[in-house]
Amino acid sequence: MNNCTVLPYTGNYWSRVEPIVKAWPFKPLANHNGWNMSTLCELTSSRVAKTLETCSGAAWVLLRGNRASGFASLNILPWDSERLDVTAARIDYLVADGSYGDQQQAKKHLLEQVLNEARHRGVRHLSVRVDASDLSGIHVLEETGFITVDGILTFAIDLAGHKKVARVYDFATRLGTTADAEPAAELARTAYLYDRFHSDPFISGERADQLHATWLRNACVGKTGDAVIVAEDRSGLLGFVTCALQSDTAFTLGSLVGTIGLVASAKRARARGVGYATTIAALDWFKEQGCEIVEVGTQLRNIPASRLYQRCGFRLVGSSISLRLLL
Repeated sequence: MNNCTVLPYTGNYWSRVEPIVKAWPFKPLANHNGWNMSTLCELTSSRVAKTLETCSGAAWVLLRGNRASGFASLNILPWDSERLDVTAARIDYLVADGSYGDQQQAKKHLLEQVLNEARHRGVRHLSVRVDASDLSGIHVLEETGFITVDGILTFAIDLAGHKKVARVYDFATRLGTTADAEPAAELARTAYLYDRFHSDPFISGERADQLHATWLRNACVGKTGDAVIVAEDRSGLLGFVTCALQSDTAFTLGSLVGTIGLVASAKRARARGVGYATTIAALDWFKEQGCEIVEVGTQLRNIPASRLYQRCGFRLVGSSISLRLLL
């Protein structure tokens, strides 16, 4: 790796980067049934190219002679920066080909450029999420000082066999509206414990709570995601599920994929089936939008959530690790 060079990425390098993307084993949706490799390559190439060319930070390519052997990108996060009160950024991609040793050396060189640029831009909080099997990436990040703040299990369900089932509850589910923004925000403020924000010792519990409250408020008023499903009784809001559509999958895969973002139930709603009912209602909504597959993620240590998704018909399709570094 002594003959390697790291250069700022431009579109002229795409023809040399694309073969790395096609061979990259950690493509989105790769562990789902039904996708062929050519469509997954198309989806991944589209997302990588868009990130490298339009990210708000910077991107780099690593060359060995005249051949590209890796690439990386840094993305400044305005929303996170405002919430955390420091400049926050994310490494969207840290990818290299070759053997474990080749990947490790390439990622070290790329990460050096990423950190130099992050410091130049005044970044304080730098995060990254990698596949749990990306050992060269995890090891290089750990050697550089990143700490693990979260582990995610990803579940998915094929909606082909999903049918609406009438169940009797002592509450109702419906599509959320702007009127639900403040009640949902207050519920979110006290609903989370296992997420990467609460697991990060740099972030106070109060700030992490407020972050989730803002997230739900924005979702209810249409600033983030595509829908919120809520459960309520006469006393008020009992729970919610946020929903988002991966719109690019309809074109590249020929099938629309949906994502469940945040799920929560009020303490007074525990053991009443609120989590199950809102999740099933969310699946009904996704099917109405034309989705064929729905994904959801939860923390490794959130066993109740994993059991909930399995009970709803989801199956495990992936795992990843979230790490962060303070600069």
